[in-house]
Amino acid sequence: MMNYSCKVNSKGQITIPSQIRKILAIQEDDVLLAKKTEEGTIVLKGGRSVNIDKDTDGLLRALEETFAAMKKREESTEA
Repeated sequence: MMNYSCKVNSKGQITIPSQIRKILAIQEDDVLLAKKTEEGTIVLKGGRSVNIDKDTDGLLRALEETFAAMKKREESTEA
């Protein structure tokens, strides 16, 4: 497992390293979900554009679809 550092700017935003964006196919305006594990690790998931202010059901569907696609990509790279 590779470790990458991310810097937080004055607005609280982070830049995801390009290697991670490439591996996960993250593009501009994609929606990511940040999840804190019990161990204190932050996990980023997602990767599809949705207007979260107007379409929370769409966000949930998009995240589910994205998680499935990411899992499939991960499984294919492990094989």
